[in-house]
Amino acid sequence: MHKEISQEIIDYLKLHNKFITSEELSNGLNVSKKTIARHINSINKKYSQPIIVSQRGRGYELNYSNYLNVANNNVHNDSSTQLRQENMLAKLLFASPNDVKIYDLVNSLYISEPVLRNDEKQISKRISKWNLKLESKQRSVKITGNEKDIRSALMEVVLHINKSTDIETLRKNTSQLDQKDFNFALSQVEMALRVLNGSLPYPYNINFFAHIYVLLIRAKKFKAMDKSISLDTSLQTEIKMNPEIFSICKSIVSNVKKYLGFKGEELDSEVYYLFKYLLTSRFNSFDGIVLDDRDLADQVTDFFISKVSAYLHCSFSPSIKDEIRNHVLAMISRLKMKISLPNALLKDIKLEYPQVFTATKKAATLACQKFNLPVISDDETGFICLYFAKYYEENNKSNKKIKAYVICTTGIGTSGIISTKIKNSIPEIEIVGLASNYNIENIIKNKPEIELLISTVPINYHGKIPVELVSAFFTKKDEQKVRNVVRNIINERSFA
Repeated sequence: MHKEISQEIIDYLKLHNKFITSEELSNGLNVSKKTIARHINSINKKYSQPIIVSQRGRGYELNYSNYLNVANNNVHNDSSTQLRQENMLAKLLFASPNDVKIYDLVNSLYISEPVLRNDEKQISKRISKWNLKLESKQRSVKITGNEKDIRSALMEVVLHINKSTDIETLRKNTSQLDQKDFNFALSQVEMALRVLNGSLPYPYNINFFAHIYVLLIRAKKFKAMDKSISLDTSLQTEIKMNPEIFSICKSIVSNVKKYLGFKGEELDSEVYYLFKYLLTSRFNSFDGIVLDDRDLADQVTDFFISKVSAYLHCSFSPSIKDEIRNHVLAMISRLKMKISLPNALLKDIKLEYPQVFTATKKAATLACQKFNLPVISDDETGFICLYFAKYYEENNKSNKKIKAYVICTTGIGTSGIISTKIKNSIPEIEIVGLASNYNIENIIKNKPEIELLISTVPINYHGKIPVELVSAFFTKKDEQKVRNVVRNIINERSFA
């Protein structure tokens, strides 16, 4: 919990990029001011340079330069413990549902049994997100759970697909010794797309590759696969409807067996697992493979658009329906087949589009109830949110102009020069007035629509409207400062 709150504070300050009072942080994160102060003190003590600065009367601000300097180092904190636990988790997942002897773990990880027991506790907490359990008995330990969930865990633990938006990023998570296997798995994805004359956008390309790669490395360890999937009658019906896709999956598994020198039938059930995933992926050339979900997808899509429009008080272009429907059609199939789709962009989506995400999540919850669907995860909700966010941004472009007033004591001429520079470099700003004096109270009284004051001299003003001090030449540095303020104002509108 301590780490979660600390990260939430950093994320909140990173999003707003300005001084935030402790009261704002307290309300925004739903924790006490004392908790905020304690965590910020703890955060700064961790690093040689404080990443959160404070000023009396203004609150807290993220020192972005210091934050960037320590961000990479932070990834490696407690790296030996994390790497050991990652290694242990991978071993247990590869072996599941079989057990692993305590003796083997202690010797291969070079740790004592007390350390092993502590690692078990941490791993047990982590795998709960996949509905998996850690069982320890008779000098052995194993992970138990659904085969689908074990595969999802493997793809995240081994390849970190929950943090990657392209396959080359995944490559960085594999050692040089595994590059041959990586390239082989990638060649199978490319072969499938050529034969099916289609393309897979993110995140489907990453997930399909991960399925093949995990199959390969599990098979290399001579893991006996769960073969019960071949008896799934509903899957047999889909195979009859989509023989070409099933044929591609058979070819991929056949190629894997040749690559590994396997001659038996031990990997044949993998054809069905690949088929399930490929069936629920969106191909640009033939979206909507699962035919019997088309009508339901139309209804769910209309429901989403109706609810999100109402929550956001926004009318969306009719063209949004086709885009969302294609995703919803594939999503419904994934929900029915219990296939997860990790979203590496989820954290950023929640930070950048909080209002749109909240509206989409509400709609998702109601859609599950109305159409009797399995729970729609935040990952899936995030993908749908992006469609709405794109159109929502476009719909509100005209409203996003920041009404600004420029003040310069050297005269209207200088103010006019700055104004021209601002118009040319920051189109989000609309200059609503220029002044060579700075009687701020009268200016604001006459122009209540003002959202930003830009001045070349310090102003005696302590109201709510932000004031940005710039040079008379309005340099590139001034431009960046004003851009940051504009972004903050736009973000605050989303929270209003």
